[in-house]
Amino acid sequence: MQRRGFVLVAVLWVMVGLSALGVGIALIARRAVDEARNRIALRTATWSAQDCVSRAQAVIAAALDHQAAIAGDSTSWETLGQSLAASSLMHVSECSVELHAAGELLNVNTADSAMLFPLMRALGVGPAKADSLAEAILDWRDTDDQPRPLGAERAWYAAAHRALPRNGPFADARELELVRGVDAVPGLDTVFSTEKGRVSLNDAALPVIAALPGFTREAVALVAEHRTRHSPITDFLSFATELSPGARDTLQSHYGDLVELATTIPDAWILTSRGTAGGAPRVIEVIELRLVLAGGRAATVRRRTWIE
Repeated sequence: MQRRGFVLVAVLWVMVGLSALGVGIALIARRAVDEARNRIALRTATWSAQDCVSRAQAVIAAALDHQAAIAGDSTSWETLGQSLAASSLMHVSECSVELHAAGELLNVNTADSAMLFPLMRALGVGPAKADSLAEAILDWRDTDDQPRPLGAERAWYAAAHRALPRNGPFADARELELVRGVDAVPGLDTVFSTEKGRVSLNDAALPVIAALPGFTREAVALVAEHRTRHSPITDFLSFATELSPGARDTLQSHYGDLVELATTIPDAWILTSRGTAGGAPRVIEVIELRLVLAGGRAATVRRRTWIE
């Protein structure tokens, strides 16, 4: 009886061991299958994103070739977004493309208080709060730890147990969420960016236009009117002639600053392609290009990729 009991226990232990081994092998196999499926989905998403990039580049090249073929036509670069949206080449479901002028938003790393304050006011922020936010943003990115009168530096953030100031340029507009007081003004990251480029007068958000020197409320309203009429602004001086004498004088007195800070023709375009693949969750591969006009062609001067 004892021998039979020992044999039974041994058999049971062997069965348990084999079951555990089987479960382990099944888990390893399942993990390998999942990893292979993820790799396939990522590669498919990458191909989809690149396919949309190639399609967009073909549309852009055709638009610029059309510009070169017609003497005196200089609108194709300014209207690349419209050309892209109208092209049948972009009617695909596996990926999506966005094209934005580099100056649609205000560069938070180069804007000074003279630009930050009117932008805040255009967003409906009160004067005292606007001053405080502007100085807090400047304190975050400057290289010292001395706070401005209405700003905040390392000591304030440390006492509040918050992330310390970068003391350097913002890495991304979303970093603004870490700045004191920004959480009370939702949506600031929709008017700021870290993209280099002058403000594009025909593309920028109206609060960004309001941040430009010399742009009164009348001038900003006139920009909005031009957009309603689908009438692009071709140059600052012609635009100024449409203003009342007082608003015209204000704009013209800042002409030297305006040509350095703003443009009627985008300095660059940012092309963003998203390719998707997989089941749940879906894999999204993002490819971003910065395009500049060089020799009648759209030259890629920066390429970035990431997974969302």
